[in-house]
Amino acid sequence: MKIVPILICFVSTTLFLSTKSFSQSKNVQDAYNKFKSVNLKNDSEKNLRSLEEARIFIDLAADNPETKEDPKMHFYRGQIYMSLYELNAQQAMVSGNVDQTLLEGYKAKAAESFIFCLNEPKKKFKDEVLGMAELKFNMMFDEGVKKYNEKSFEQALILFFQAYDVKNMLNLDYGDSKKNGIICMNQIIDKLISSENPDFKTAILIVEQIRTQFPMDIDILISLINIHLRNNDLTSAEKFMNEAVALDPTNKVLHYNLGTSYMNQGLNARAEESLNKALEIDPSYKDAQYQLGAHLYNWANEVNKEANDLNSNDPKVPELEKQSGLLLQKSLNVLEKYIENNPNDKDILGIIYKTHYKLGNAEKGKEYKARFDAIK
Repeated sequence: MKIVPILICFVSTTLFLSTKSFSQSKNVQDAYNKFKSVNLKNDSEKNLRSLEEARIFIDLAADNPETKEDPKMHFYRGQIYMSLYELNAQQAMVSGNVDQTLLEGYKAKAAESFIFCLNEPKKKFKDEVLGMAELKFNMMFDEGVKKYNEKSFEQALILFFQAYDVKNMLNLDYGDSKKNGIICMNQIIDKLISSENPDFKTAILIVEQIRTQFPMDIDILISLINIHLRNNDLTSAEKFMNEAVALDPTNKVLHYNLGTSYMNQGLNARAEESLNKALEIDPSYKDAQYQLGAHLYNWANEVNKEANDLNSNDPKVPELEKQSGLLLQKSLNVLEKYIENNPNDKDILGIIYKTHYKLGNAEKGKEYKARFDAIK
């Protein structure tokens, strides 16, 4: 996937400083002068060099006892490190080579300095920090919406997540920026895995990169699950479903999907357990009722076939026949609850009347057979 880099760094907000005059130490001034040379018209490599030079000077100022508690130093430091984070993150998205430790370090130092400005007693730069964050957030968010509407989902994704970072690092409300970023991610993923020649490897790589930023996000895990299911990699899908369930144990859909995955792998008992958990959360969850009832019915038939394939004198036969009967009864219990709210589901009515006959309940069998026949 080729992503065109979008550079919207804090350089665009340094205009806040143009109306003020400061006496400042040499390292702080040198850092600011280098930072001012970052320009949207430059290529990314040139801007990175300028930011690295600015970083060297601002680090010296941050280590100097005379300037380490200076709000002005922290204001510049926050801008420099946030710009380093953004530009390196954009390049990582293009290349696929992510140095997560480096990126997190940049972001942490930016947040540290901005929060210092918000909390220091005189709050000399509080308004500048908040105003800059608001301006930058709105600029990125609005551009993200524009790119999304143009179906430039890769660029929209970058913009929404950068907007998220600006507000999140200051513990401010980031609105729908993160949610919109994940929506863009899923648009990209759907295109990759739905094409004539699906690229599952790239799809997984993109989601895993984003997941490093949001390791506890259930929606990102669900995206990984869906990719692996589409790729018929049930083992990987199950792994991520288990992680998702651990994060959100009361999510009925996750238990349902996990049960379905177990069914496809022939793990009957585990499928039953997961589907029952979905129904414990929501006893009227019709998809789980349907899936569990049909699963138990098919499982019972498999066990019955196993018994029929044995010699009639085999001591396992009675045990298998008993197991089959118990599974049929459990299936019936579930499906009769399902049919109460879905009375015209002919397939399920067919299973129910056949099950009653198999269990020797002829009257009930006739009752459900009549309902079955009445549906055209």
